[in-house]
Amino acid sequence: MNKEKTLDFTQYINYVALAYAFVLPLSRAGVSFFTALLVLLWVLEGNFKSKIKRLLQNNVVIALCLFLIFNLISAVWTNEIQETLEYVGKYWFFLPIIVFFTSLQKEYIPKVTSAFILGMFISEVIAYGVFFDLWHFKHATAANPSPFMHHIEYSVFLAFTALMLLSRIFNSSELKYKLLYSFFFITISGNLFLTAGRTGQIAYILGLFVLSIASFKNRFKALMISLILSIFVLGSAFNLSNTFHERVMTAKNSLVNVIEREDYCSSWGSRAGAWVVSKDIIVEHPLVGVGIVDNMKEFHTLIDTKYPQMKCVQANFMHMHNQYLQILTELGIVGLILFLFIFYRIANIKLEEQEYRLMKYIYITVLLFSFVPEVIFHRQFSMALFALIIGLLLAESRTENEV
Repeated sequence: MNKEKTLDFTQYINYVALAYAFVLPLSRAGVSFFTALLVLLWVLEGNFKSKIKRLLQNNVVIALCLFLIFNLISAVWTNEIQETLEYVGKYWFFLPIIVFFTSLQKEYIPKVTSAFILGMFISEVIAYGVFFDLWHFKHATAANPSPFMHHIEYSVFLAFTALMLLSRIFNSSELKYKLLYSFFFITISGNLFLTAGRTGQIAYILGLFVLSIASFKNRFKALMISLILSIFVLGSAFNLSNTFHERVMTAKNSLVNVIEREDYCSSWGSRAGAWVVSKDIIVEHPLVGVGIVDNMKEFHTLIDTKYPQMKCVQANFMHMHNQYLQILTELGIVGLILFLFIFYRIANIKLEEQEYRLMKYIYITVLLFSFVPEVIFHRQFSMALFALIIGLLLAESRTENEV
């Protein structure tokens, strides 16, 4: 009887995983609801002895736990203990990782992946409708058709999805699937360069090189394919997308103004200013940082006392707009090492299936670059995407090694 109940809850987890993946790019409320439901079903499923044993033997889970534990320990040297605990509490969106890793059945892994891509397709249709003024949707505009999330996050989602589709084009043997994936790849790449998210656009180009090298044994062929695709995509985007053209020119002018005039009152200028101010915090607190929340207080204090030319930066700076600087100032070198250790462990996940090996390479490339201009790791949609992808990779690795 207990076995039958366990199997029922496992099946429910599979179904809810499909819903979770589908709504992930579409709804904040949906992400929260299905995250909680997955955890509840996982608890009801039972079999904790086996689950805990498996979790304690997994290097990625251990690396994540070490980082999160150090976040909690940092409350010792901060003046904002409650806010620190609230900050760390947001990492509950990572919980689907353990659910997928221990409970997702093998036949549902590709279905969950496809459910996410379908959700991205719905998002893309809405974005194109906004762009062509067919309808209005929330805060999306024709100049920035990002319907459900901040444009930087959305650009990362688009870049990752486009590269996943390209990997399927490279590796699919049937012409009908190649054509289907090619159509979606073209439209989602177009969507990427219609948004104002330069982060995903650059990550996309870097991902093209990594994907090509990982997909083809002939390195020259891989290099040529990535170069041709990059030149074609960038050339088309620069000439056809007013948004992309304007953002490129704005970025160039902003960087010139920083160098020539010390003008930090722009998106790129403020990010450059964050590097300057963060340097002082890191030098003063190199090993374990100044503490979560306290890092931004120190940041604004330094601008008030030492960098008055950056006053214009303060209004829009709730965080460092750089994941690495955020962690260095919060948790120091120790925290950054623990953070990077997570991705070292992810890179070393053993996978036989080509699609999921490529997914691993694509996601690591896109994410590690995306950390440079934005604090991606602490945004709800991005944390949910991290949970989905890492959960799927671990589930695939587990099922490949099960007898």
